[in-house]
Amino acid sequence: MLRIGICDDKQEDIDWIKGLADRFSADHPEMPVQIQVYDLPYDLLDDIEKTGGFDLYLLDVIMPHMTGLDLARRIRERKERAEILFLTVSREYAVDAFSVKASGYLIKPVKKSDFDEAVLDCIRRLSPEGRPALILKLKDGFQRVPLHELVYIESFNHNQVCTLSDGSVLETAVTLSKLMKELKEHPAFIRPHRAYIVNMEFIRKLTGYELLLTNGKRIPVPQSGYGKLKNAYLTYMTRT
Repeated sequence: MLRIGICDDKQEDIDWIKGLADRFSADHPEMPVQIQVYDLPYDLLDDIEKTGGFDLYLLDVIMPHMTGLDLARRIRERKERAEILFLTVSREYAVDAFSVKASGYLIKPVKKSDFDEAVLDCIRRLSPEGRPALILKLKDGFQRVPLHELVYIESFNHNQVCTLSDGSVLETAVTLSKLMKELKEHPAFIRPHRAYIVNMEFIRKLTGYELLLTNGKRIPVPQSGYGKLKNAYLTYMTRT
């Protein structure tokens, strides 16, 4: 099931985009689609707060009270995996679209071929093959943890405590060194301190003595390791 949220302040544009989504669903019966439409950004935000987010957002760029870009930033603050496509009459917002990690933009009036191609590309990115995970050995078995949900790992009392984006924690006896070895192929993860592994996607601020994460966690940074950490973080941010 692909859950699509559409937000546009013009009813005729909503009807057109929803029609394209309905036709896409009919052309791809293997991918059931659930569509919800909104003409106010605040209504969309209220709904996802109550019932959870969508897999794909189709957002008009220019709307009163809140732009599509501001709406996308609010959505990204939830740290959920989702694809975002902007709906616009101009290409001038292309650079801004990438600032919120949007998949791209569709020029109005949106053509069916462009819509189908963009949505299929989003589906490919949302597929399990595009979502690497860490298999954690726990006391009572194993658990698959998508890497985009793993905020940081802290070594504590001979166990490693893994904090996830929803605030939940998992404990494993696997050493921090072994976990870092498993994560080394994924450039988002770094070891800023001997007792921590951090997902750089969740870094809010880096100073010469600590990391501040988006959940408020502060992680000490040894003075000797600051330069290497700064270079790794800047390299990662420019790459993504």
